[in-house]
Amino acid sequence: MDLNKWRHAVGVADQGSFTAAAMRLHISQPALSRSIQSLERELGLVLFERGPAGIAITAVGQPILEQARALLGQAEALQESVRDIVRGDAGAVRFGVGPMFATLLDQVLPALWQPKQSVTVQAHVLPVERLVVRLLRGELDFFIADGRAARGQKAIAVEPLGEAPVGYFVRPSHPLAARSNLKISELASFPRVAPNLPEATIEQDRDIRMSSQVSAGQLNCERLDLLVRMASGSDAVLLAIAPMIEDTLASGELVRLDISDLRHWRADIVLARSALLQFSPLVRRYAEAFGTAVTNRIATAA
Repeated sequence: MDLNKWRHAVGVADQGSFTAAAMRLHISQPALSRSIQSLERELGLVLFERGPAGIAITAVGQPILEQARALLGQAEALQESVRDIVRGDAGAVRFGVGPMFATLLDQVLPALWQPKQSVTVQAHVLPVERLVVRLLRGELDFFIADGRAARGQKAIAVEPLGEAPVGYFVRPSHPLAARSNLKISELASFPRVAPNLPEATIEQDRDIRMSSQVSAGQLNCERLDLLVRMASGSDAVLLAIAPMIEDTLASGELVRLDISDLRHWRADIVLARSALLQFSPLVRRYAEAFGTAVTNRIATAA
């Protein structure tokens, strides 16, 4: 089906003459006549009656041209939709972040998502093992988290974003806040607030594993902002990636504990994606924005 021929036919019907339609369509009148004649031969029927007084749409041509007008409208809508997708102004993006990176949503999403665009966004804050599972199932386009759980997965491509210090944080009036060269064992008697962590992070190192042993209460959840508030208002000790709570540290609401055996503790932050599928323009925009936000945070905190 040649849409140009249908566009010519609808143009003639709308203008009421070949001359006016040719001018409107920016085509010569002989070329327009040949196009209509070719279409009529293909259809095996006459769309227009031609006479000294001009043209008239035939009875059989009337419903056909109405359908053609609707078809051209759909084709134009399709072309505009394709243009929006190519520009990254339409489509869907599904991504996740690890709990320690939840504050990135507040930073990045308001600048990216525009209500007037035909864009559907699904953002998830989940432990990294669950992000890996969802990515492998094709339920996510990408995620940002500590990369240890994603490495070794052949179906996942990993883009390193950098390393960032991990530590324990308390309110300035906390009994441990002013102490230097703390021992890991001194943490155990204080309540702990922390995101749900990947097992690989805790088990990789003896000192890190020991620091997770708590004799007091624990609160684990994906709401980093809630955990910060809990630590700032009690003697609870917060486990976090330092750059992800930089505003809280800058304001003095929390301070980092000086634990000599944990000074080497760093998160290996990555952007993980399917190794088989390419990003759409929209997904690429979101992935680049979140990746840049992470690298900027790390650089600022360095």
